[in-house]
Amino acid sequence: MAYKRVAVFGATGLEGESLLQGLSELELGIESASVFAADAEGETAMFRGRPVAVKEPSTADFGVLDLAIFLPEAGSDAGLVDAACDAGIVVLDATDTLAQRDDAVIFCEGVAIAGDVKLFAIADAASSQVAALLQQLPVGSINRVDISLAQAVSVAGRDGIEALAAETARLLGGQTPDKTVLGQQIAFNVLPQSADRAAAEVEHNLSRLLGGDIAIAASVMMVPVFYGHTIMLRVECEDRPNLSALRGSLSEDSRFRLFPNEDAEQASPVCLQGSDCIDIDQLNYDRRDETAFRCTVVGDNLRKGAVFNIIELLKNLIKINI
Repeated sequence: MAYKRVAVFGATGLEGESLLQGLSELELGIESASVFAADAEGETAMFRGRPVAVKEPSTADFGVLDLAIFLPEAGSDAGLVDAACDAGIVVLDATDTLAQRDDAVIFCEGVAIAGDVKLFAIADAASSQVAALLQQLPVGSINRVDISLAQAVSVAGRDGIEALAAETARLLGGQTPDKTVLGQQIAFNVLPQSADRAAAEVEHNLSRLLGGDIAIAASVMMVPVFYGHTIMLRVECEDRPNLSALRGSLSEDSRFRLFPNEDAEQASPVCLQGSDCIDIDQLNYDRRDETAFRCTVVGDNLRKGAVFNIIELLKNLIKINI
């Protein structure tokens, strides 16, 4: 099916810019792209090299659309998502609204798609990357997953990046940072986010992606890094996992890089430059329990997050003609 009339909500953020560029390069049969963003009416976004006027989300007419995409920076306006669903069009939602509904498939790379589904929740970057790793293990072998996620400021969009840059400059110049949209100073600091919805989102999405009766607990913090998150992972299994086999599986999968390697001794966000891989480091048995293992997962939170999953899903939908 050709998606002739497409709408993107939250289109003025970092992910919106990346998605519009990706859509421009895909053969989807798009004839028109409408872009929406709260508090951005009158601004423009670029699509196929041309400026497109940004509109107020409440003005959207879902009856004339084939596809609606909701990005995290669109917020979680459940009313708008519901209106798109009621219109009978294909809906791709990365705001965590549809992820809470049983009638929506949660998607990341590798998830099989049935031919009669039109509502899709798009998994977040951290859940997608952890799921890709854990799906290398035998089905039913995992009992519990503990995640400590260090998020880059780019999860807060352009505002987060500008806040870190401005605060760092002022502090290095001997000045007190101005108050920012993050609420507290992030430069040379760490902001616990464990009570935030981000932890609940990771727990819920990963639970749905892995399936089964797996206990999942996540804690989240924001760190003074522009791009790329770091995940400290502990996985309890039913029996002693075969880590040699897991390393072999990961080394043969082009989605992953194992560390140390010829490029670096240790995985870090800096190593992600120019790479779309999921980096795995410190993959070892737990010191106290050999039915568990620990590792570090480092991944890009923008290129390999919602935008990547949306592009992959659209490619799959075209193949099965939804």
